[in-house]
Amino acid sequence: DKGAKLVDLTEHKLDKALVQKSDGTTLYLTRDIGAAIERYEKYNFDKIIYVVSSQQDHHLKQLFKTVELLGLPYADRFEHINYGLVNGMSTRRGTVVFLDDMLHESKEKMHDVMRANEAKYNDVVNPEHIADVLGMSAIVIQDMAARRIKNYTFDWGRILNFEGDTGPYLQYAHARLCSLERKAHVKVNPDADVSLLTEEVTCDIINQISLYPDILAASIKSLEPCTVVQYILKLSHSISSAWETIKVRGEADDVAEARLLMYWSARTVIGNALTLLGLEPVEAM
Repeated sequence: DKGAKLVDLTEHKLDKALVQKSDGTTLYLTRDIGAAIERYEKYNFDKIIYVVSSQQDHHLKQLFKTVELLGLPYADRFEHINYGLVNGMSTRRGTVVFLDDMLHESKEKMHDVMRANEAKYNDVVNPEHIADVLGMSAIVIQDMAARRIKNYTFDWGRILNFEGDTGPYLQYAHARLCSLERKAHVKVNPDADVSLLTEEVTCDIINQISLYPDILAASIKSLEPCTVVQYILKLSHSISSAWETIKVRGEADDVAEARLLMYWSARTVIGNALTLLGLEPVEAM
């Protein structure tokens, strides 16, 4: 119409996609097509992943189908990773939310939580840094705890809690395991006799640890970080359940070594998973 150009995608149930207005100006779709071509020429990618909210599902379906109809040989290498909405977000500065503001406020709030226990706070080395890491962990774990497409309501009170399925809880679980290792009267022995670990809870923990490679593979295949998050939350809860009955201190060396190896393995897995999620594992807090 009057010089405008479009791609008719109605037979693919994607409507008609406008790629040039009548005055010759381009649109997002046009520029995305050009960007896709340029990226392939520059990077020769094996796969290109668009991490964009679910509100853009239709647009990206139009983009991918248009690239396919253009006959580009790399049209099957495009993938859209969508995500839902975050509701209820606000900061002290108003309702317009930027990530830097959220991270700064999360650090401040976490610092306030830490200061509430003055005795423990005075023992923390570099509390500013620890508060920063815990604040970031709170935001990241809440965001990645459920499937990407699922909307969720942001709640400061819940995400900063050291109990429940939160980032601070995971960091506390990791730091507690580090402390156990430092205070143990035996050293980590990779040749420890794990046949001594016969309790139901220890067998459950060992089984969970053994699943880690499969969990990573599943997360990579689905591109769902929640697979890893839910796994380490479950492992951390199992460790917490074993804490009072499966002790290291005060036990015979062979039993202590076996239990310490189990706890060390759990700590290694949790720390590795936190790192993969972009977080620094805290060793003391």
